Amino acid sequence: MIHPLYLLKRFWLIVALLIGAVAYGGYWFKNAFHDRGYAPPQPIAFSHKTHAGDLKMDCNYCHFNAARGKHAGVPPMSVCLGCHSPQGGGIVGSKPGAKEQIDKLLAIAEKGSYEENGVTKDGGIVHWNRVHRLPDHVYFSHEWHVKAGVACQTCHGPVQDMTVVRQDATLTMASCLECHRNSNYVGGREFKHGDDATFTVGSLNNEGTVASLKPDPVVVWAQRSVKGAEAAKPESHSAPTTVAEIETDAAKLEKLQQSNPSWKDLPRWRIADLPASHRAAYGGERFQNAPTQCSTCHQ
Repeated sequence: MIHPLYLLKRFWLIVALLIGAVAYGGYWFKNAFHDRGYAPPQPIAFSHKTHAGDLKMDCNYCHFNAARGKHAGVPPMSVCLGCHSPQGGGIVGSKPGAKEQIDKLLAIAEKGSYEENGVTKDGGIVHWNRVHRLPDHVYFSHEWHVKAGVACQTCHGPVQDMTVVRQDATLTMASCLECHRNSNYVGGREFKHGDDATFTVGSLNNEGTVASLKPDPVVVWAQRSVKGAEAAKPESHSAPTTVAEIETDAAKLEKLQQSNPSWKDLPRWRIADLPASHRAAYGGERFQNAPTQCSTCHQ
């Protein structure tokens, strides 16, 4: 009978390689299904350490949609220009390289586009590279967590210390369940969104979860007159907006453009393609708009 120690001494290298392969396979499997540590380079070297750490800016100042919607949203260009444009505050920063990055920001706003890896990025905004992303089947609402008092650092890590933002959590189902089991952030069976007085710590069943879901707003399309089209019968469609009101909107746009002469050289899509409510909200000479900003309000 061959003693096991003899086999171990003779084939120790093979045994060591097998143990190493199993250990590496286990480590790979454990970390193969999340992007923890992912930190893509950004078009502009924005430092959360400077803004959230040194200057102690509230996260909600830039990510203002986090407290009122599903997505925290990417801050629109107007938020950056509110501090760094000459008309806003003219802040250039004192750290090495800060002025260079701010000049790049202002150049993008002034020119309306920039080049990145041979690709032209239009819209007059910075096309930031997304860091955090959940699977499409996951419904996560920032609003619910912010109103429950969950700190941003709970999921995003110590962003106030990050010069380059990285994914700190695994964002797996296990991490969500672990947090909810430990903190019991569920709202209680009687929790109603918008009424903080009903928030209690407890266990929420499936019926309560379904009842507490906040549906997305329903888009209602307005009927308008199109040349050559047959007029719709009154009983077939009840339009919330009349043709006269649409023509009034066009007149309002003309008046708005006349009161802002500096807009005449801007591409027309930045003004003409917006509804009246949006044009009023984006008034001023520092008008900026792009399709990527739509998700800030429309989730």
